[in-house]
Amino acid sequence: MESKNLDSRAQVRDGVETMPELAEMPPEWTRAKRTTADDLLDEALLESFPASDPMASGRME
Repeated sequence: MESKNLDSRAQVRDGVETMPELAEMPPEWTRAKRTTADDLLDEALLESFPASDPMASGRME
């Protein structure tokens, strides 16, 4: 029985030999260039929701 278990383990492969490491793979995307619309949106969001606003608690007082 023990030899049968050893034989079945020998057939199992984890793919280390065939799969590249993540560090070796080049990224598939490039960073998108920021546009004027992105800058305007960021500015509008900062004006609409300043950091000094209190956090929403979900309670009505």
